[in-house]
Amino acid sequence: MMSPTDATLSPTGARPAVAVSPGMWNVAEVVALLSLAAVSIAAFSWSAIALHGVAVMSGIPSGLAWGAPVIVDGPIIQAAFSLVALNRRAKLGVAIPAATRRFFWIELAAAELVSLLGNGVHAWTADGLKLPQLAAAAVAGAAPVAALAVTHALTALLEVPRHPEPQATAGDGVAATGDTEATAPESEATPAESDATAARDAEILRLHLAGHSYREIAPQVDLHHGTVGKIVARLKAEGDTGAQLALPAASNVRRIAG
Repeated sequence: MMSPTDATLSPTGARPAVAVSPGMWNVAEVVALLSLAAVSIAAFSWSAIALHGVAVMSGIPSGLAWGAPVIVDGPIIQAAFSLVALNRRAKLGVAIPAATRRFFWIELAAAELVSLLGNGVHAWTADGLKLPQLAAAAVAGAAPVAALAVTHALTALLEVPRHPEPQATAGDGVAATGDTEATAPESEATPAESDATAARDAEILRLHLAGHSYREIAPQVDLHHGTVGKIVARLKAEGDTGAQLALPAASNVRRIAG
């Protein structure tokens, strides 16, 4: 059994995120796993005998004919688990080529069909049948179908999250933006908020004109230095600093020059 996974931090680091699929197996999954083991042993034993018999009837020596169940039924399990793994990777954002998915579906369908036909042929041609040949073939074909069903049942159960996906809160969204919302026009802000923002921006501008760097200003106004730079750039673009930064008029320059 795997140990439970530790809680991880959310992308913003503001709060721990609940693990979607913790490692501890629950009762339903243990029952599904035991059912998979029991049904698979019985079903593949049936199928192995039938496919071995078909291989012998095809002229393959008995000692080598036991490879037939592995060749036919093995790809069923492999393809089923591969499709589940691809689905998990797709949920994580990995791009899965359509040709890859198509290959595994074709492999699964072809292997299941061959296994069904092999079991049916073996039952159809057996001696001393007490059931009609068609009924005997249907009973024999139940083995690979049952094996596929329980395999899919377990993998599908393991794919369902045990807890809801962690949702980002409003606080997380604010933390993630790095206070960049302060640089946007506050059209919906209250008068008090607008006054506070204007006073803060004026203080930032005063410190900037006094020669302080953005990194020196940032801790004084409790903002990121990048946000401070954006505020200064916005104020300059809006012309708020026109009086302080305006160059002397050309006529004044001529007077000063004498």
